[in-house]
Amino acid sequence: MWRDVLLLMQLYWKTDRRDLTRLRGWRLVGTLVGLIAFLFIGAFSAAAGYGLSFLTRPESPVQLEPGIVPGLLLTVVLFGVLFTGLNQAMRALFLSGDLDQLVVAPIRTRAIMIAKLLSRLPGNIALLLIMAVPAFVAYGIGVGAGVIYYVLGLVLLLLAPLFGLAVGALLSMLLVRWLPVNRLNEMLTATYALLGIFIALLAQLPRFLFVNEETSTQTLETAGDMITRVQSLPFPTLLAGRGLMALDAFQFDGPGLLGLLVYLLLTLGLFLGVVFGGERMYLSGWLKAQSAGGKRRGLEERDNVFGGRSLAVTIGVKDWLLRVRDPRQLVSLLGGSVIAVFVSALAIFNNNGGEGSLLDASASGALQAPGALAALTAAFQPGVIMSAWSLFAAYVMLSTPAQGALPLERQSFSLLKAAPLRPVEVWWAKMWSIAIPSAIVFVIILTVARLIFPFSLAWVPYALVAGVLITIALVMLSVSVGFRFANLDWQDPRRMTTSGGGWIGLLLTLVYGVPAVIITLAPFALAQLWPQWSLPLMLAGAVVLALGTWLWARFMARWAERAWELLSA
Repeated sequence: MWRDVLLLMQLYWKTDRRDLTRLRGWRLVGTLVGLIAFLFIGAFSAAAGYGLSFLTRPESPVQLEPGIVPGLLLTVVLFGVLFTGLNQAMRALFLSGDLDQLVVAPIRTRAIMIAKLLSRLPGNIALLLIMAVPAFVAYGIGVGAGVIYYVLGLVLLLLAPLFGLAVGALLSMLLVRWLPVNRLNEMLTATYALLGIFIALLAQLPRFLFVNEETSTQTLETAGDMITRVQSLPFPTLLAGRGLMALDAFQFDGPGLLGLLVYLLLTLGLFLGVVFGGERMYLSGWLKAQSAGGKRRGLEERDNVFGGRSLAVTIGVKDWLLRVRDPRQLVSLLGGSVIAVFVSALAIFNNNGGEGSLLDASASGALQAPGALAALTAAFQPGVIMSAWSLFAAYVMLSTPAQGALPLERQSFSLLKAAPLRPVEVWWAKMWSIAIPSAIVFVIILTVARLIFPFSLAWVPYALVAGVLITIALVMLSVSVGFRFANLDWQDPRRMTTSGGGWIGLLLTLVYGVPAVIITLAPFALAQLWPQWSLPLMLAGAVVLALGTWLWARFMARWAERAWELLSA
């Protein structure tokens, strides 16, 4: 059996290595950017680990036992791989493309399970090496740990992914008996997206916990009390951290050694138990997954959904039904909306340590220059700031659905391409299905913002017109980027476009956005000098911006039409 496992592992590693050596173009650039980001994460992890070592010293205001930090690191890593293990185990055991051949091949099912699960280790180990190992090593340097700490600690960290894969394999083998595997994959991806949104919102807590010196002191005192309580908890990972430090000091601490033993049973022991004891369960789950599905009702089978409607309405209704049906896309849409509104609102409304928010400074006139220089600082007026925030929030909410408007067709694109439709008609239909909701969202956010934070009503109609035009133009760009960089074979909604689309989209956003912002702000800035000309300046700005948006629409439509011919049906 182990020979089969080794052979399969060698084949998987060769495939992964070949994929890495064939990176070209934008994929190579994206990989290099990711590596640089990982280096920064590793440096931050090392700095955090070394900083925590100072909390073990007697003069520290918050006292930590030497073993608590390694135990907390093991706890975080173990819970982290627990969340990722289910999705990875399910993909490895039920969604791999070569399982049809492997299951019927003269190979033990147990060998297939081991090879498939272990093939998911490199990604987990790489993430562990970047996020946990620097902190682990730096903390050891700070407390003056010995060789046993580094060697045994690294072994404990490398065993952690086995826990997540074992639990994930066990749960996936149970869940596929009640849910189709593809539907289960969608639900898991949506769950992970929700978890990512929660973590992103949780990362904003320091803004509230460390507002000023008094609040920071209270936060540190509360953290000290919580750490004191955590140190006494009988978690196996915390006990393993104590045992690790005890062994490094050649002390045989009873609870610590017991924690090390329990940790080994939770990781290596549980993995071996699932692999050697779940062979029959895996085969029955695999057969159940192959027979799941049954008849699916397509959208075309539903009466009176699309009949009698225009092309734009038909495509728009169909696209939004698909987005609502897929929990991954629905969570991405709602999560992006929450983050866009919440994070950007913090930047505007946050009190900045008691010094007042950006809007407070704007309303008090602290950001405006006096006299003739007022035109140069017109962009810092409260109404302009709120309009910009509303525009940003509305666009970020729906930019991802706009880029995925054409890739949403997937295999149905061949039918769309064979239909008696011009590409520009499809582009307009896709564009309006996103542009209209985006414009409505912008108007709603700006109206609510005006009710919450009063500013001059004189320029609100102009702000509405200009904001709607800019929103539509940006949606046009996102839809056209989706045409040019469409990935019609996507499995993950986050991969609807190929590499390079984000960079090109950012560049073209600046090409349109910078002139559009100048044209939009120019009438308002000039009106600070000549208030009597406000109405003609509004009309002139709206006309020029509308003309520029019309030219932009023609350019985007032609670009999408040329990209249409490059897409294979």
